[in-house]
Amino acid sequence: MPSVAEVVAQTLAAYGTEKFFCFMGGDHEFWFALQDAGIELINCRSEAGAVYMADGYARVSGKPGYVYGQRGPGVSNVAGSLADGWWAKSPVISLTSAIPMDVRDRFEYQEMDGLPLHVGVTKWNKTVSTPERAGAMVRAAIRAATGTPPGPVHLEIPADMLTMEAGHDDAYRELDLGHVNSRRVTPDHGQLRRAIETLLASERPLIVAGKGVVISEAWAELTKFAELCDIPVATSLGGKGAISEMNDLAVGVIGRNSRRVGNDTVRGSHTILAIGTRLGGLATHRWGLPFGEKHLLHVDPDPQILGHNYKTEVGVVGDAKLALLEAIEIAGTIKRDGRAKAWSDKVKQDIRDWRANSAEYAKSTCEDGIHPAAIVDALRKVMGPNDIVGADTGAHGGWVGGLFPVEAGKTMVRANGSLGWIFPGAMGAALAAPDRRTVAVTGDGGMLYHIAEYETAMRRNIPIVAVVLNNACLASEYHTEKRKFGRVVSDILDYRDVDFAAVARAFGAYGVRVTDPKDLQDAMRDALKSGLPAMVDVVTSKEAQSPSANFDKTRKV
Repeated sequence: MPSVAEVVAQTLAAYGTEKFFCFMGGDHEFWFALQDAGIELINCRSEAGAVYMADGYARVSGKPGYVYGQRGPGVSNVAGSLADGWWAKSPVISLTSAIPMDVRDRFEYQEMDGLPLHVGVTKWNKTVSTPERAGAMVRAAIRAATGTPPGPVHLEIPADMLTMEAGHDDAYRELDLGHVNSRRVTPDHGQLRRAIETLLASERPLIVAGKGVVISEAWAELTKFAELCDIPVATSLGGKGAISEMNDLAVGVIGRNSRRVGNDTVRGSHTILAIGTRLGGLATHRWGLPFGEKHLLHVDPDPQILGHNYKTEVGVVGDAKLALLEAIEIAGTIKRDGRAKAWSDKVKQDIRDWRANSAEYAKSTCEDGIHPAAIVDALRKVMGPNDIVGADTGAHGGWVGGLFPVEAGKTMVRANGSLGWIFPGAMGAALAAPDRRTVAVTGDGGMLYHIAEYETAMRRNIPIVAVVLNNACLASEYHTEKRKFGRVVSDILDYRDVDFAAVARAFGAYGVRVTDPKDLQDAMRDALKSGLPAMVDVVTSKEAQSPSANFDKTRKV
């Protein structure tokens, strides 16, 4: 009979699992079983790096990203790194070992209860209680992680159980399961029709698309519906990619890290159809945008979201793709009187004006370093429409989210709140889409979290490019203190000027430092062409404020 380790590995293989992320230690029977099952082990330089890679892989592939934590500190490190996947609704599966049953509660070396550590960052948190249930529990974890809504889960296996016989539970895959869109929630036709009728009767309609549209892979349906009805589309930062930002109807990102035209369009609208967004603090700029004053129509597969933050006129529980497919049919049966055309034409002109202003803004210069807008503009010019751009949290979400236009699809990954996530996260994205180039935009503060993963990138031949906006400072905190308090905590926010290009070269990667904006495009183009893990270290202005609603009174874009 197969062992528990073998059944777990064979079950993962049956679901098409190609990669397993870890910081290897102990539990060797499990590693042999995974290798024998044909699953590639990505041994990272820390558990946090492994979690973030698995997370980035899951977001782009739509399949579970598996990560391992060894009993004790490994488990605590994994659990402590799952927050970003939790916020992003990413199907990450934390598969950890636990202290053997026969030595529990005896002060064994590295003894720790891993289940409570996972409570706040997982939607499902279980242990394998008997060897015969190992395969069934793995399948249950996959169902939970990829369900509606998706999210991180945790399955614990006592270390001594890995070598036990698993009984007659064959390793198999449940038909058509194992992807975030395997099971979609069908919307109620009557409620959806009410929502579409209300939207199309409005003089100033607006669609706000969130991460749920991207998870549902509904960008083609959203675009078709918006164009059919001639309705502008704004997105949350997580919803970037729900529609091509080159589309005439795309007003871009709203909320805190946003475009001014996006927030202004929300303010000017009368009726909003929100699809796949929780309308949380980031998308609404701490609930400062006037969603509560609008006729709000809300579509989301999670019924707990509807009406949670704002009074909702019509709530529809349903998958974004299914809802939009049906909305297209409904819209075709409704005759419109043309009242909304003036609004649509105005927003389109506002978008054109913003783009022209943004192009001028990209020429900005600073005395203390290269302006971030110029960096983003140069990066946009050398990247292709199918490439993946990533942004760290904080100011980088504003620079990339606001100023870097993406095509529809899974064309952007971002840290949802964990500084430093983007470098290993983008490595995972690159592994999920090896035919696409992936660039991670971060700062010196974020880069130092996981710079050791350059060794992983070199060892596993992951051609990730990091662009570091290096201002030797935690710039988001610096600008917050100047704006809010009129003073800065001295000698705390400033760092030493690290030559990150030299550090990358020490790992064997491609590294170049840029001090002149004229060299930006060539440096980035050469990094992308190098075929190696690469670093473009840009000496960046500390004084430039990111496109954030926090600076609405002074921001130019």
